[in-house]
Amino acid sequence: MSSALTEDALIDTVLALVPGRTPPHGAGDDAAVLTTTPWPRVITTDVLIEGTHFVRAHPAEALGYKALAVNLSDVAAMGAAPEAFLLSAALPADVPGRWWEAFCRGLGACARDAGVYVAGGDTVKSPGPVSLSITAWGSGARLLHRDAGRPGDLIFVAGVIGRSGLGLERWLGAEFGGASEWGPDLVAGNDATDPCLLHHLRPTPPLWAGPVAAELGAHAAMDLSDGLVVDLPRLARASRLTLVVDLDQLPADPALNGLSPAQRAATGEDYGLVVLAPPSCRAGLVARGFTAIGRADGGPDRGHGVIWRVGGVEQPAPAPSFAHFETAEARK
Repeated sequence: MSSALTEDALIDTVLALVPGRTPPHGAGDDAAVLTTTPWPRVITTDVLIEGTHFVRAHPAEALGYKALAVNLSDVAAMGAAPEAFLLSAALPADVPGRWWEAFCRGLGACARDAGVYVAGGDTVKSPGPVSLSITAWGSGARLLHRDAGRPGDLIFVAGVIGRSGLGLERWLGAEFGGASEWGPDLVAGNDATDPCLLHHLRPTPPLWAGPVAAELGAHAAMDLSDGLVVDLPRLARASRLTLVVDLDQLPADPALNGLSPAQRAATGEDYGLVVLAPPSCRAGLVARGFTAIGRADGGPDRGHGVIWRVGGVEQPAPAPSFAHFETAEARK
């Protein structure tokens, strides 16, 4: 790191702007201590790489919020309540102090919104792109797994479907300074009122949805990080089911006027939730904000897959808009 921003200064900024705990449960010792809980604890890790998941011009506060939110989404998708996280950052030597402070403000805002705290982590100098890794955990009385769906289950979704993809198109088409320049602190101007652009830059996953679905008796669930067209086949394979999806039943969204159901299904990074639950759960789930979009057929001896329909008519599978090991924002 440069003399103006030392490793200790990086850590001090995190501890000043992000909720924490005193050692041994928080940062300060060589490692944090996890106490036992009466319920199972789940743990997950996620990495955001400059040039694959974001460009350097991504507003720093929004990137800090997103880095934590997408990780907590995985914890909550299993029906667990998020508790805490570790942050690891590999940063070039020329990272501006204002950029790191804005990133930590966004990280802290997400932590406060979710009721979690930073328990430790690591910062290192990177000779290449920015790399951000978060490991998060939580616990729940009843967890949801991908392989627990059953024939006859209904398919429900929670959260927005399609906004991030449209927001990405607008972001790549904007004049935002180029991928090699450090971004602004905040999303500002007209961008701050565009719901699709905001959802791409600073997503707000429905962290409430997984625990609610588990409480109401759902069988299986999955975080929609890569979009319906990519994630539903994974859920179908894990539960050995055929999922019949009515795309015209996706929740109405005025921000997506002009976007077809297939286009909405093809986009990723919305971080909603898909749930498989028995019909007896329908009223409760709908009352809590879920939308039914189909049903599960078949069983372990009948194969698995996804049937896509619009207006009751079977359609070809939408082409996904993103795949790992290809670039997203960096395609520009």
